[in-house]
Amino acid sequence: MFVKILKGIGIAFLSLVVLFVCVGIWSFYKSSEYENTAIPYLEIAIRDISGWDKQVMAGYMTASVVDTVSDDDLTVIVGALSKMGKLQSLGDYQFTDVSSKAIVGAESGTFVTYVVPAHYENGDATITVTLKEEGDSFSVYRFNLNSLTLLK
Repeated sequence: MFVKILKGIGIAFLSLVVLFVCVGIWSFYKSSEYENTAIPYLEIAIRDISGWDKQVMAGYMTASVVDTVSDDDLTVIVGALSKMGKLQSLGDYQFTDVSSKAIVGAESGTFVTYVVPAHYENGDATITVTLKEEGDSFSVYRFNLNSLTLLK
């Protein structure tokens, strides 16, 4: 009886290890798939967006995001983000997630998320960007800049 319990625990433990290994392999595969396409796009997009021009920012956003954000709201957002000053440097890109969504009446497609540390002239920030895959390119679905500088 005791041996059967140990076997059950061993099998459960082995199953968890195999599951974590499979998740790790899948994550590595998915991140490497976008390494040659998403990161070069992000290098350009983040530098352009960090010029704090609302027309440039709107040009990088997905059509559904542009439709939901008013011109006045975009002006306020860009004005607040411009407190960061000029972009000085970007750190290493960290792949976070890839997901495919098919939602009727909402944004559908493949979304890739990266996190990158950034240094601006007025402080450091962490940028989280979710890109929507559009053919052989991308558009920005979500741009989140997190910095204590924005609270000053």
